[in-house]
Amino acid sequence: MKLKFLLIFMIAAVSSYAAQIKDVKFTCDSKGCRMAFAFASEKDLPTFFQKYDAKSGKLTLAFSESSFALGEGSFDIEKGSKFVKSMRVFSETFRGSRFLKFEMDVGASINSDKNAISMNKSDFVVSLKSKGGKSWTMSKIFADRKKAADKQAALDKKAEAKAALEEKKRLAEEKKAAEKQAALDKKAAEKQAALDKKAAEKQAALDKKAAAKAAAEEKKRLAEEKKAAEKQAILDKKAAEKAALEEKKRLAAEKKAAEKAAIEEEKRIAEMQKQLDKALKEGGASALLPGIKEMTVLIGSGMEQFRIVTESPITLSKVSGPDKSSAITIGIEGPKKSPLFKVGAGSLVKAVTWTANGIRIQLQQGVNPVMLVQEGALILQVAETAIKKDGFIFWSAQPKGIFSRDWMKSAEEKPDFDAFVKKWEGESKKIVSSSQSFHLRPVLRELIVVADEIEFYAAPNENAQVLQRLVFGDRLVSLDINGLYRKVQTGNRIGYVNKRAVSFFDELSSVQAERLKQVDKDRGTENGSATAVAGSQLDALYEDRVTYSSFGRRDPFVNIKGLVEEGINVDQVELMGIIWESEVPMAILVESKDPTISYTVKEGDKILNGKVLKITQTDVLFLIQEFGVSRRYSMGLPDKFGGNK
Repeated sequence: MKLKFLLIFMIAAVSSYAAQIKDVKFTCDSKGCRMAFAFASEKDLPTFFQKYDAKSGKLTLAFSESSFALGEGSFDIEKGSKFVKSMRVFSETFRGSRFLKFEMDVGASINSDKNAISMNKSDFVVSLKSKGGKSWTMSKIFADRKKAADKQAALDKKAEAKAALEEKKRLAEEKKAAEKQAALDKKAAEKQAALDKKAAEKQAALDKKAAAKAAAEEKKRLAEEKKAAEKQAILDKKAAEKAALEEKKRLAAEKKAAEKAAIEEEKRIAEMQKQLDKALKEGGASALLPGIKEMTVLIGSGMEQFRIVTESPITLSKVSGPDKSSAITIGIEGPKKSPLFKVGAGSLVKAVTWTANGIRIQLQQGVNPVMLVQEGALILQVAETAIKKDGFIFWSAQPKGIFSRDWMKSAEEKPDFDAFVKKWEGESKKIVSSSQSFHLRPVLRELIVVADEIEFYAAPNENAQVLQRLVFGDRLVSLDINGLYRKVQTGNRIGYVNKRAVSFFDELSSVQAERLKQVDKDRGTENGSATAVAGSQLDALYEDRVTYSSFGRRDPFVNIKGLVEEGINVDQVELMGIIWESEVPMAILVESKDPTISYTVKEGDKILNGKVLKITQTDVLFLIQEFGVSRRYSMGLPDKFGGNK
């Protein structure tokens, strides 16, 4: 078994290393110097290469699939030698082959890797051109170093034994001294304990006397407090009865005033509705943005067209864009800002609004239309391939309402122009009648901080108080513009920021948009686009809602969903708390679906289709006007069981 195991071991050794270098010798004579690598056998000699690095002064000799009998490591040869100063032996894989490398730190006499090589039986000889070197043998250097190490180890062992003996002697002396000190400490402790006991007995007698005196004083004080409390209770009872009577009178007066205010409010709303109906009938009110006479969408016959007509004639020189955000600007005079009119028909125009620079037409992403100005109207047109039928789809927003017509024929039908003209008016559907009204309101636009860090001021002045600091990616609600500053809201705070440090989402550069996306991702609020804000929007012809104000009468053939007035929808919130101990009572409302969104309202604040009429200690009373009918709605605080009080 032993012979079998030895045979297996030798086969494994030979397969791992085909050749073994027993020793390295360096000799010099009159002909020159040479370095001989003594192999264990003349068979299976390895491949070889040599490399000289002039910058580091190193000569490297490498043998494939070889091992070194003295082992790998670093060897000091001769520190000041002009040939070999030191040697590092290590293995390294190069291009799939394992090489044994001899990396030598050499002197000035070795400055090339073009040294001659030869074989002398099993010795591999590298011949050098220089002469005058000192001969050495690696195995002898290794043996001398091992002998010196063994000698040093013996000296170290002797020194350790001596140190251990001295340490044992020192510990014995320390133990003897510690026992002596312990005896002294014990004697001193017993003496101190006797003194402490005597002092404690004396202090206990003093404490007992002081406690008896304090107990007598406390008994006297409690008697006086009881007498004062009884007197104060009588006074508080009288004051409470008086306050309850005054509160009853105040609540009665408030109830009467509230009922009177509700009647007056109903009268005022009825009068306003009457005036609005009159204005609509006379053509004085408009469902469109101010300054715009008509917006029309026409789709069919392979094209889609958008046409806008304004009160001021449009010239092509005043039309610019589309810009990077796919927006076209018409530089004509008008209001500095307006509601956002979203166009739900077609795939060409997304929304229209007034800005400080004129009318801004937001195109759908990637749309590049042909622009034409004809008779003072701007016409945008693109190719349309989605509709495969013949005919037209027509959509028009005018001051008197929004109109829609659909005249499409299947591929089998032959379109007839005379029939189209004849049925033009007959098939038209008026979406909004004269007795209906759109209540448009400005859309709250979201601003994004694009500077690394900015100040949030209490006033539009750089010397004003800094309420807080904002960083890139923070969201703000745009309220107004004041010179170089924008009035904005963040959370429950309203203040001012430099308008150059903020931007709307659709005005961001591609770099800013990518950075914002990364910031949102890091914060865990990634949305991919600007946060939507509530507003009056025409998202789609048949999908929007309108506030229908015709005293209960409406067109039964029209499904109205349209625009809503600004305010809180009481059907989607819950009463969370009432702040009563303040000059002005306030109620705290939270969204039913998202409790992180909250509102604070006080009496008189407007809500969706109404206002906050009254706030008591336990309830909030709302006045709601819908479809020309007024109603009151009460919301109470939840009790400890989850129901309403």
